[in-house]
Amino acid sequence: MAGRLALVSDRRPQSLDTTAAAEDRQFAVWLAMTPAQKLAAWAELQAMAEALAEAGIRREHPHASDREVFLRRVARVLDRATMLRCYGWAPDEGAAP
Repeated sequence: MAGRLALVSDRRPQSLDTTAAAEDRQFAVWLAMTPAQKLAAWAELQAMAEALAEAGIRREHPHASDREVFLRRVARVLDRATMLRCYGWAPDEGAAP
């Protein structure tokens, strides 16, 4: 593992606000994680992203029901035709679900 990290540290960090040493430590943590731990970390990040998206939707649509908030969040990643086919609703329809 040390040889692998040595190769990584010979390059610039991926982010301008992160040092190569800090990034190397992050890579070491990821290398040490089991697939189950990586999946759990991804699921936690996904849940946080969904919560942030829903908070923004609630701010824009303060009277929206939980169902409408869900549909508006999903509509951010699905096209209109898929939204209509799967949920029978698209945000531009104007009516609350």
